[in-house]
Amino acid sequence: MNPARGIALLTLAAIGIAQAVPVFAQAYPTRAIRMVVGFPPGGFTDILARQIGDRLAPGMGQQIVIDNRSGQAGIIGADIVAKAKPDGYTLLMGHNNSNAVAPSLYPKLPYDVRKDFAPIAQTGSVATVLVVHPSVPARTVKEFIAVAGRTKEQLRVASSGVGSTQHLAIERFKLATGVQLIHVPYKGSGQAVIDLIGGHVDANFDGVGVVLPYIRSSKLRALGVGTLQRVPQLPEVATIHEQGLAGFESGSWFGVFAPAGTPREVIERWSSALRGLLAQPEFADRIVTLGGQLAQPNTPEEFVVFIDREIERWGKIVRAANVRLE
Repeated sequence: MNPARGIALLTLAAIGIAQAVPVFAQAYPTRAIRMVVGFPPGGFTDILARQIGDRLAPGMGQQIVIDNRSGQAGIIGADIVAKAKPDGYTLLMGHNNSNAVAPSLYPKLPYDVRKDFAPIAQTGSVATVLVVHPSVPARTVKEFIAVAGRTKEQLRVASSGVGSTQHLAIERFKLATGVQLIHVPYKGSGQAVIDLIGGHVDANFDGVGVVLPYIRSSKLRALGVGTLQRVPQLPEVATIHEQGLAGFESGSWFGVFAPAGTPREVIERWSSALRGLLAQPEFADRIVTLGGQLAQPNTPEEFVVFIDREIERWGKIVRAANVRLE
């Protein structure tokens, strides 16, 4: 072969390789993207996924379809994504139950939360609020602890189910205060709140969006918020942390995950789009009206660090409370 021709061919090949690297990123996506939600329609995980999907679809140039695969506190949906083809067309709107709490609760979890997912970004959170029936003679967390300590019959505290965020908030509260409470699990928040309003149980730790209308109508009384800072929906309600239980945190967080092995170009495309969206004040205001809060714009690497901390934090609570599920 002519040496000059050989050099030319090698040069063209090198150019071709260099140009091929971003081709996947430029072409993606070429069809609709499925975002799996491990909870039924109407819950905050679903609402947040749909809000994000609607806003990012135009920039992606493709429809973002929300696929509700509810069951086992988000585990069924998470497992579907963990086993999906890592091509960027199946993503998960993850939840702290499925992606941080579950490893400690379930000895036979069908996926590895650290190895089977590529975290992209934390997207939002919902604060937990300690609310009581108006008949409970307490207006602060301190008063609630005092009532629980002197009541002959233990106070009944509802949750949306065994192993749920609300259940673990109860256990965290018991560990921090030493008070004895009766856990009354339900199959979801709906009936738990109905029974609390009806006086069949005494208290509940539930998401601010769920209980806010009943707090406003005085059907329930808010005693404390399970975040370190007060939330915009209830600025007048002090946090449990402020009221003496230093470091008390309980709530739900959400984030977008891809299957492990998804091309970095896809991860970066989503990461960039989500950072831009999370920085929009109008979108933040919209999420507040729906009962949640947006996360600060974050990178995949920052999200990984956050998840590791959450796995350890929830694991300590689960082990201390001796909560195990099959």
